[in-house]
Amino acid sequence: MATEILVNDGGAPARILPFTAGEAISAGEVLKASTAADNTCLLATIATAPVLGVAFTDAASGEMCSVISGRGVILNIQCTAETAGINLMVDGTAGQLDEWSDSPLSNQVVATTLEDTSGDGSGLHRCMLF
Repeated sequence: MATEILVNDGGAPARILPFTAGEAISAGEVLKASTAADNTCLLATIATAPVLGVAFTDAASGEMCSVISGRGVILNIQCTAETAGINLMVDGTAGQLDEWSDSPLSNQVVATTLEDTSGDGSGLHRCMLF
């Protein structure tokens, strides 16, 4: 059984938008817009700002990928294991979030953890998008 990515929109306006995947993408990974003129989405990396959203579905390169965005939306997002209430930023691992740090100062808070997953390792964890 597949893991649900969209947990609850919390009354917030969750938007599910279609993009063409510019590379292989797995549901729950954090995405950015391609800087090329091909209108594709790619896995977000540490130097990425802003984030488009989170992949709702798996997609191979060239296929359509549904991307969830919206402030206050609760999702299962690919991230490192953290305690509840930790702010998250794009990590050095493409498509994954990690605990926020202010170095460099350009790092943006993307989400916050909603559960204690500190013993679980990296994977899909319940978070709320900012």
